[in-house]
Amino acid sequence: MIRVTLALLASILTAVQAFAIYLQGQTLCFNNGCAVVDSLTTVSPLYFNLAGFLFFQILFWCLLWGRDGSEHWHKLARLLLLAGLCAEAVLVFFQYKIATVFCSYCMVILGFIVVLNILSGARQVFRGIVLFSAVTVACFSLQFRQETGPGASLEAGSMATLPGERQDTKLYLFFSSTCAHCEKVIDTLKEGNSCAVGFNPIERINVFSFPGVTLKADYHPEINVNFMKSLALTEIPVLVATKDQKTLVLKGEQQIGQYLRENCRTKETTDYTGTSSVESSGYTIVPQGQPGADDACKVGAECDTPAPAASTETKQ
Repeated sequence: MIRVTLALLASILTAVQAFAIYLQGQTLCFNNGCAVVDSLTTVSPLYFNLAGFLFFQILFWCLLWGRDGSEHWHKLARLLLLAGLCAEAVLVFFQYKIATVFCSYCMVILGFIVVLNILSGARQVFRGIVLFSAVTVACFSLQFRQETGPGASLEAGSMATLPGERQDTKLYLFFSSTCAHCEKVIDTLKEGNSCAVGFNPIERINVFSFPGVTLKADYHPEINVNFMKSLALTEIPVLVATKDQKTLVLKGEQQIGQYLRENCRTKETTDYTGTSSVESSGYTIVPQGQPGADDACKVGAECDTPAPAASTETKQ
């Protein structure tokens, strides 16, 4: 009877989640991990939850009909639970390795499946451990690249977008409200810019002021933080520039300012392909011209350099 009740509760939870997504367009979650995980999937969270509802409903009826002694329903329920455990092994790996953040709602669903397997007996537990371990080992033996390219989830990390006259170049500026060097880069953009720019903060900023931008209420700074971690970037500002199917990653106020002046103001452009650069996950990271120059801020720390007239305003 406990298993029947748990399966019913899990199906109700997934139904409520699907209903919330349908009405509000967002998931009910205890942390920001859900938004990050949802942004990295190719299937809508609504369909994920509808599939989960169907899974737990079938499980519920199998367990309920099996109470009269029919072993066939119990066998089908145990098979479904093992399949669910294998699927959860993939999702746990995805959260740990790809999204680098755990979704609290996903972990609750995992808890339901694990408990239901435990309540199905020692043999079921043994089979579950073997299958979960096999899938996890297989996942960790493969190399996955986090799909956070400029054409993918970086758009979900942009809090504001600035249209540009040039259609061949798109920029993403990673910045913080406490970074004086970031403020200077933003001031450079205000002086004149022909490139399309996405403003990707590494924290949530409630108020942002920049002439001509389109603000987005639904953006996820966690995506920007995870992107920087994937490239081992620890300082801001960072500019990601895409042009002609090539992606450059520029670091520091001086390097970014030079790029903007030479590529987003006049018709003359600078070719960075001849410079010494580092390839990382498909991105060309251009080295700073003056190593150790004080033109960047450590992530998570305020700069000592006094900031100029603020172009961003925050309300904590």
